[in-house]
This record gives sequence, structure tokens and C-alpha cells, in this order.
Amino acid sequence: MTPSPTPDVPVVVHHDPSLRTTSLCVALGFGARHDPPGLGGAAHLLEHLLMSTPLGNGPSLSERIEDRGGDCNATTGPESLVIHAQVLTEDAADVAEWICRAVLDPQWDRADFEGERDVVLQELAAADSDDADAVQDAFFARLFEGHPLGSPVGGRPASVSGLTLDSLRSAHALALRTAPIAVAAAGGLSEGALREALERGGLGRQAGHPLPDPHCGSLGGIPAPPVPQDVEQWPDSFCWLLAGGRAPHAGDPRRHAHTVLAHLLGGSPASPLYARIRNQEALAYAFRSWSRNYSDSGAWRMLAGCEPDNAPRLLAAFRDVLRTVAEDGPREQDLAAAVRRATVEAVREAEAPLDRAIATATRRILHDRVWDAEEEIEALAAVTAADVARAAADLGASLIAVVRPEPK
Repeated sequence: MTPSPTPDVPVVVHHDPSLRTTSLCVALGFGARHDPPGLGGAAHLLEHLLMSTPLGNGPSLSERIEDRGGDCNATTGPESLVIHAQVLTEDAADVAEWICRAVLDPQWDRADFEGERDVVLQELAAADSDDADAVQDAFFARLFEGHPLGSPVGGRPASVSGLTLDSLRSAHALALRTAPIAVAAAGGLSEGALREALERGGLGRQAGHPLPDPHCGSLGGIPAPPVPQDVEQWPDSFCWLLAGGRAPHAGDPRRHAHTVLAHLLGGSPASPLYARIRNQEALAYAFRSWSRNYSDSGAWRMLAGCEPDNAPRLLAAFRDVLRTVAEDGPREQDLAAAVRRATVEAVREAEAPLDRAIATATRRILHDRVWDAEEEIEALAAVTAADVARAAADLGASLIAVVRPEPK
């Protein structure tokens, strides 16, 4: 790759003076797949420390925001570390400055680091005891076998225990040196006021980084899709079944058909899969399907909890409905309902200021475009029955299924 000129950090503002709150999001393109070798969980532990340890000589970022009556949180994903807050507009400039300071100049000591590492180990233990969480990690390990996308976002207990203060500081420095950053706001704060706050916090002087080209091998190269595989042995207690496969990457226009397919085979009573496994065969109380896109790949999933005798029948029913859609296409009324549900989801995201800020910043670090809800809605409306049939055929060709708990 030929390096491009270093751009400024992108800032996207949806200014609505009628709102008394402002939602802020700072997204860093540094997630679990970017953890240094042997240091799985570094990005996730970094997220904890940015939020929970003292900021300067005073309270932590989360304490400061909550003291102002706001709400805040942070999440780590396969490719992102995201900090977001919703506060009164009169406090938004201060909060934006604090987030910048927390991200750019954290001041952890050894006690801060060790205490939060212990908290993360407790979080991992809780997740490991929840089969609905454990089945997701097992699915990704199979879907992206041998690739960083297949690693648990939080790391494993052994890798987290092996993290040191110095190794985490190195990971933080690596993130600031290489990862793209984006800022988004929605609400009463003007763009000018936000940019002034970012400048005070140091982000206005932080160079942005060009997005890596997902097709040049810089992201590690996505392995070939896994060989389709059924569950070989079923547990003898209530279990969580996850079935799915690869989806298109974030810049691929085919992703919209996979989104519609997820709604077509989702947990809505208007879904033909719901009619089959809930109404006709009573195989599960609740289930859901969704599609997520990353910079160079994606994952489509259907998750259901069921009794052990029902689990094989549920997977067979899912495969049967998926095969019917692939071979015959969706019925006209089912396709229309699925497109409508996907459209409502996009509209809700655009109309909720916090969701809008998060979506704008996180998608900006995945590909070099500003998220446009109207553009997405138009793309969903253009999805045809043939598009959905192809998405179903692609999914069925490499479908894998995982169940937890593991059979004894």
C-alpha cells in the first residue's frame, strides 16, 4: 500500500437546536482483532480503564459524566472501541473534552490496572457461565478459525491474566498511532462548539489515520469459509443453538440483502421461520436473527434457546426454511414485511440521537463514508426477492451450527 496523506480526525455533527440533550460518540478503530499477539483482551481491558480509572487528578470519566446527570458507556467489538454519552447540551462540551483526555492521555497506575484487570476476569467468568454468551464465542471461533476475528472480544482468562501495565500501555500507544478515530454528535451542541471542545481535549491536534484497505492483506486476510457442519452430539439439558455463516463486508452492497434475510428469518411473528418453529412446531419460545458487517467480512446468525429434544428439530426446520427461500425466493408479502422491518430499524437508529451518534462514528471507522440513513433506506427498498434468494443460498452453502452447553 502507498501511504496516503494523514487526514484530520473526522467529526460528524447532526445539530438539532430543539433538543436539550446532546449525544456524543468517539470511536477508535481498535478492537479485539487488533490485540497484539498473545495479548487477547487488551482492547477490552483498555476500554475498562479509559472509563473507570481517575481522569487526571480527579474522578473517572464515567463518574464525571454521571455526576452531571448524564448516561455513558463503552463497548469493545471485533474492530472498534467506542465511548458514548448522552448529557444536557450545556454539559456536552465539557464531556467531549473529558472523553478526549481519557482516550489520548490516560493516567493509570499499577493499582488501577490490576484492579480493573480483576474486574475483567470476573466479567469473563460470568460470560463463560452463560451459555448464550459462550455459544457466540464458539461460533466465531469456527466461522473465522485461526483468524483474529475468531478470537473472543474479551480475551481468555489466561491471556488477560498475562497482560501487564507496560503491555497495555504499548497497546494503547499502538492504537493511537495506527487506528482511525471518528467523532459524532447528535443534539443541541453546535459543530463549532464541539470542535472547540475537541481542541481543548487534544483530539483536534491528533492526526487521523487512513483506513486500512481490507483487500490488500493489511488486516490479516480472511480465511476461506468453513466447511458446513452440523452438531454431532446434542446436550441433555436446555441449550442455546446458534446457526449461521459469513456475511458481506461493510462496503459490499450485497449486505442489504443479508439484513433483509435476517428480518425475513427473524423473531417477529410476521416471519415465516417464526410461523414454522414457534406456531406450527412449538420448538422454541424465542429466537432472533441478525447480520453484522466488518471491514472485510461479516457474520449472519440465528440464535435460539430450546429444550434438548427440540434442538435437532429446530435446526432441521431452520435449514428447511432457509433452503426454501434459496430455491423459491421469499413470498412477496414476506419480503415486503422484512424490508419494512429493516427500514423501521434504520429509521429508529436515525431518529434516536444516541443511536445516531454511535452508528455514525462506528461506521465511519469501518469504511470511508458518512452513514446516511436515507441512503440505507433506499438500498433496503431496492432489495429484490432474487437478492434475498442469493443471500440465503450463500448462507446455506457454508452454514455452521454450534450448541452450548457442550455435551458431557
